[in-house]
Amino acid sequence: MSPLSLQIEVAQPKTGMARAVLGELLDHLKIFATSGLTRVIDIQGLPLSDADRDELTGLLGEGEVSAQLNSFGQSQINETRYAGIWWLRHYTEDSALLSELIEITDMPDILRSQQADITSAIEHLAQTIGQQAQENKP
Repeated sequence: MSPLSLQIEVAQPKTGMARAVLGELLDHLKIFATSGLTRVIDIQGLPLSDADRDELTGLLGEGEVSAQLNSFGQSQINETRYAGIWWLRHYTEDSALLSELIEITDMPDILRSQQADITSAIEHLAQTIGQQAQENKP
């Protein structure tokens, strides 16, 4: 008789943390709406079970805006169904989850152009215009 091989997966139960996080998000969203004070919550730092994480993902849902950033690994930035609440996931170059954050803001800072990048863009655009002018001389 050959040995029997079974795969067992132990499901982690919901702990109520998803609902607690939702309440915290509501408080922070109210503060942001009245004062402009932004907030970042590190999801990986919370004691969420897999079931809690799935519940929170379902409760927040998907909004109208989604962005993908490719810089030293991929970042996925999604507005939730609640304007002002964003879910950000940053991955390593090997696609391992590096960080997972929820930001309460009008737009996550990672999507804003940085001043150094804007300065560099000015230089490159000026060079392009100069090159175009040289090529179009009779």
